[in-house]
Amino acid sequence: MSEELLRWHAPCGIYCKRCLASERLGCEGCREREGKVLQGPLCKTYECITNKGHEFCYECNDFPCEMLQPIVHFEQFTPHNSKVYNLIMIQKLGLEEWNKICEDESTLYYKGKKIGRGGDPLTLEKE
Repeated sequence: MSEELLRWHAPCGIYCKRCLASERLGCEGCREREGKVLQGPLCKTYECITNKGHEFCYECNDFPCEMLQPIVHFEQFTPHNSKVYNLIMIQKLGLEEWNKICEDESTLYYKGKKIGRGGDPLTLEKE
């Protein structure tokens, strides 16, 4: 895996290019900042996974764990809600293949509209 590719995919599964901190504040991702996003504290998830010597949370025997739980307080940082899905796709496809489609997948996440209940592509409104 290249460093440039890892840079934009956080250990927790967040696609950093979709994060508001990246888009609006020029954050370069937690790997570049050794777990500190902007002026915030050290990310406990980053600290946990790097201390265990893994690149991604899915490599850990405890995956998925409570550290990946979405918390409503971070609703403005919507990439937090897609962490587990992203990690499973990285595990399934490999980072290089996931990177090729993650932009489209995250666009579906941000712009897709469900029809009634469900969430599979067959129940999404067509624009």
